Amino acid sequence: MMELGVTAVMLPELDFDEQIALLQKLKVKYYQYRPRIIPESERGKPFGNPWGNHKFDLTPQRLVKEGAQLTRKLRDAGLEPWGTVSACGTANPDDELKLHLDGAAAADAKCPRFTPPPQPGGDKVFDYQDYLKRAEDRIGEIIAKHSAPRGLRLIIETHCGSMATSPGVAYNLCKPHSPRHIGVIFDIANFAYEGEVRPTLAVSVLRDYIDCCHIGGSRRAEAGVDEFGCRKLKSSFCPLEQSDLHIPSWVAALKRANISPPLIIEDFESGLTGAARLTRSAGLLHKILKCM
Repeated sequence: MMELGVTAVMLPELDFDEQIALLQKLKVKYYQYRPRIIPESERGKPFGNPWGNHKFDLTPQRLVKEGAQLTRKLRDAGLEPWGTVSACGTANPDDELKLHLDGAAAADAKCPRFTPPPQPGGDKVFDYQDYLKRAEDRIGEIIAKHSAPRGLRLIIETHCGSMATSPGVAYNLCKPHSPRHIGVIFDIANFAYEGEVRPTLAVSVLRDYIDCCHIGGSRRAEAGVDEFGCRKLKSSFCPLEQSDLHIPSWVAALKRANISPPLIIEDFESGLTGAARLTRSAGLLHKILKCM
């Protein structure tokens, strides 16, 4: 049975206790921590921007110190942690990596998000096989030295603009390593952003590596034409039922694969509070799961 979760990214207006109360009310079981340093340019601004000022100011240092206590509070409320979504990746120096991974371990959030090496050369065409070899070596080193000894599973997000935009390229990064040590955040909204891929194909490619799903709505709209008269498109966040990708079909594909990753809600449509967006998305997903 798949269960719902939420990433703390989408709840900027609520402190930790308020977030817990909302998750209990909506029957949302899993919680992804979001340790970060709020940019100085955002401090003091109104809460509401998921990437701006947050009422629950959870720094990476604070998660190391308070992670066990925070997770105890989650579990006392009948909830469970599911990883972290911090700025942790191959580009971090080892001391920063250890800080992020120590925080995940302290909170028993066993699957921290991990960014692979960025695309080299900007818009220049590059040697992809060389990139894969360097990525394999660096990820393998981090697993051996840092994540595996802490009992953690790194998870790479299929994210627009990254080197893991699609199921295939995410799989290329994962396949040299055991699924015990590395997995994938199966991000449905980002699949809509990057271009449609069929649910059955996407699940089949990544099946053994799917750790959890980020589930949100995204749709495309026209953005004028260029100097050649060619149509341009832009993407925007939207309610799940209005997504360009048919959400029930994606949930059904996961079920047919006999896997039960948490459906971590990421609803970023503007104009609503995080609580309102979570309430809306959780209601729809509960209905979909009930009919599966």
